[in-house]
Amino acid sequence: MDLDRYLERLGLTPPLPPAIGTLCRIHVAHLAAFTFNNLEIQRGGIIRTDPDSVAAKFLGPYGGGYCFEQNTLLGEALRRLGFEVTTHLGRVGADRALNHMLLRVVIDGQPWLADVGFGGEGLLEPIPLVDGARSDQNGAGYSLRRENAHWILTMHYGDVTEELYRFSDLAFTAEDVAMANYYIATHPSSIFARTLTIQRVTPEERLILRPTVITRYRQGVRTDTPIEPSDLRRHARELFGIDLGDEPLLFETLATNSPS
Repeated sequence: MDLDRYLERLGLTPPLPPAIGTLCRIHVAHLAAFTFNNLEIQRGGIIRTDPDSVAAKFLGPYGGGYCFEQNTLLGEALRRLGFEVTTHLGRVGADRALNHMLLRVVIDGQPWLADVGFGGEGLLEPIPLVDGARSDQNGAGYSLRRENAHWILTMHYGDVTEELYRFSDLAFTAEDVAMANYYIATHPSSIFARTLTIQRVTPEERLILRPTVITRYRQGVRTDTPIEPSDLRRHARELFGIDLGDEPLLFETLATNSPS
């Protein structure tokens, strides 16, 4: 992984000591620099989770991907900057398989939850990994609580309270990540096979494109704008500068072939 190119893409320059201020700066800049998307899956490609492959993809012209890639890249960069980082897998949906990757970063003895791979409704900044922690970020609140063997991250937005995911203190290996990634990327029931999503998070806005709706979070207000699926490619170009091409995407093929 070319750390200098990664930092250049984020608009950051050394010195970047392994401190909480640095972690926050990198976390916010990473989210703004790379889209969260499942384009590789939708185009029938192979998602690799080794750091060199992820870096090569992200530092190309259309850099971006989903949680197993996003947090692999962030974790590798943080380790090279001297941070103490462990990899964890969580569940989006309490009764589901391990389907999400996140990072635990220890700074001066204090563990932090860092996660740039959840998409538009995820953390903008790290949050202390302690029971009862709460953080207000760009109009949304996030809280952590301990429940038996698990941590639970919850989002609070206006009158809405939503559990995002849960995870344990158990650290996972790169091989564990590769197995989870393979299942989520290839299983026909995976949400990433059945729909397209492109998202970007900045301090000013959370922007999410899906086949029938554009969602924006600004100043604590969520706006959903319905769109026609036939306009999806135009919106991808105009909002994200991404050319989806003319070939059918996976979710379009599955919809066409499904029983009526």
